[in-house]
Amino acid sequence: MKLKTNRLGEMLLEAGMIDQFQLESALSMQRNLGGRIGSAIVKLGYLPEETIMEFLESQSKFSRVSLQDLEIPLSVISVLPADKLKHLLVAPIELRQSGHEKTLRIAMTDPTNQKLISDLQFATGCRILPVLASEDEIRSALENNLPVEPPQPPPSEPVRQQATHDPNMVDFSDLPGEDPRLDRLLEILKQKGVLSAIDVERVKFD
Repeated sequence: MKLKTNRLGEMLLEAGMIDQFQLESALSMQRNLGGRIGSAIVKLGYLPEETIMEFLESQSKFSRVSLQDLEIPLSVISVLPADKLKHLLVAPIELRQSGHEKTLRIAMTDPTNQKLISDLQFATGCRILPVLASEDEIRSALENNLPVEPPQPPPSEPVRQQATHDPNMVDFSDLPGEDPRLDRLLEILKQKGVLSAIDVERVKFD
């Protein structure tokens, strides 16, 4: 069965940088493990990441940005939830508004991924302007600019209620049923009014 390709894979194949077998292997890895086609090609050892970056940059449509030491405004980095940014491995870096239209510059490893761009446009309500950056730079930018979530307090343990002990209560559970000492003890308790005659009989025959 022929695997579905994507634009980056097709571009690398057409440029002679990978062959059909390598492309299908990378697509199979992407299908089974998830992630991006460029990452699969790098992990399989077919091309280094920098070579793919230089190739994409050479396509005049895409510009490469450096995210090193970049301070991203909170209003920009917060256009999407932090967990979604980490999962998609994208970093919003600039938000512009012209009239009623908002344009979001967003760094990604594969600006040819039209499905991802469409999903981002739908999620943010902005026109997406993709720019090129490496995985390491994007991860570092997210780590340095996303707000730190406060640690969650540990769950409180339920208060255990201590069993109350009634000093007037006598525990006969460990006494043998036919022990004459039990009869003597019951007689004393009856004489002192602690137990009634009915209680004594109940204890003897329980």
